[in-house]
Amino acid sequence: MKPVRPGLHTTQVIFAAILLVHLLFFLSALINPPVSLTDSTDYLNASQNLYKQGVLYCGDLSAPIVEEQFTRRPPLYPLLLGITGPARSNIPAFLVQILMSMISLFLVYTIFFRNQADPDIQKELHKRNRAMLFATLLLLATPAQFIYANRIMAEVPFQLILVLLTWSVYSYFNKGKDRYIWMFNIFLTLGMATKPVLFPFAILIVVASVILFLKTKRSAFVWAIILPILWIGLYSIWNYNRTGSAQYSSIQTANMVNYNLRYFLTGEEGKEKAAAEVDRLYMVCGEKTAYREKNNCLDKGVRELILERPVKYGIFHLKGSVRYFIDPGRFDLVTFFNLSTTGSEGFLHELNQNGLPGAYRVLKAQGLGLIFVLGLIVLFKLVKILGFILYIVRGKQQLPFRIFLLVLVGYLTLVTGPLGASRFLLPVELLLLGGAVLGWISLLKKPGTISTSVSEV
Repeated sequence: MKPVRPGLHTTQVIFAAILLVHLLFFLSALINPPVSLTDSTDYLNASQNLYKQGVLYCGDLSAPIVEEQFTRRPPLYPLLLGITGPARSNIPAFLVQILMSMISLFLVYTIFFRNQADPDIQKELHKRNRAMLFATLLLLATPAQFIYANRIMAEVPFQLILVLLTWSVYSYFNKGKDRYIWMFNIFLTLGMATKPVLFPFAILIVVASVILFLKTKRSAFVWAIILPILWIGLYSIWNYNRTGSAQYSSIQTANMVNYNLRYFLTGEEGKEKAAAEVDRLYMVCGEKTAYREKNNCLDKGVRELILERPVKYGIFHLKGSVRYFIDPGRFDLVTFFNLSTTGSEGFLHELNQNGLPGAYRVLKAQGLGLIFVLGLIVLFKLVKILGFILYIVRGKQQLPFRIFLLVLVGYLTLVTGPLGASRFLLPVELLLLGGAVLGWISLLKKPGTISTSVSEV
């Protein structure tokens, strides 16, 4: 049976409306420029230094050199910024990112809706286009999608890469062509060159590729995996030549010390003791002469302090992983729209230091309007994650594809942990959304009949 697709006219109207929302956020960013973020400064410095001096460095080259700034940000997004010319204007970069956002949305539409082959799901998708309208509502309740398309941040390009990564897996399991294996590894390499968070994921892919090669005897699994391995090797060697350390990215160590450890100790011992312990660790490790030794000292120090209370840290990490899915993005809204702040150190700080009462105080001080908006966002986030879970657990067809989605989302959840904030979920949020719509539709059917099969386009 040929797949029935949602009404073309309605789909075009929906995509036009989504583009209009992107452009409204774009105009807002031009008329009322958002609060500058440290990450944005890093990327702009890296791009400027790379194109003008031939050096990938996130700091000011005229100031004393800080070695960790060499590897703080991978090169792909700074290269993209150089092409779009943010030194003169942010407009080209924003427009390119809006285009990337729209491409991601179209690919998610293709994966989950456009080529849906299940007859009963076809009926639900076509019937008054209710599924597309539901998906649009979930998207509009995801303001981070429109905010970060209009910021100098790598979230939207990274999202596109992960969507392409997922599309290649989806296409391989449905069409069985070796070219999708190669595409997957190309996108994996591009992802690691954009965000260091994907670097450890490559280890899982190497193992999975070997298993799939042994099972299918397809040599492409072995040959294609050389691409990300080669990238990791060459990039690590380059970092070693620049800093004396083969560390993939210094941001990983910085996050472990300044966020994971600091917030964990803040919740356990209070703000002052946590700050004192982190300062002590930096002081001890700062006595090391070599950059590599400093990093090793920091990594070791964090592990030792965490392993003193492994159960408590595990609970702390788990709480951050839960927050990864439900954080409404107060920080995103406040900084993008330049909303007034209360002088508080922020929602995440209050949550870790004073728990829910502290978080409630921060929200209460923002006003009822923002509380209402954040509450709606949280509600729709719960709808998304519950629908996604339904999509993962119901049905038997295309199980490998659903397993991949679960592994990808689960991996990012685990490694993000205490940093679990709205923007870190954004790279996979469209995938959650697409799965969620089919998941809720699956409640209308018996288990074991939901699929995401592809027909030739």
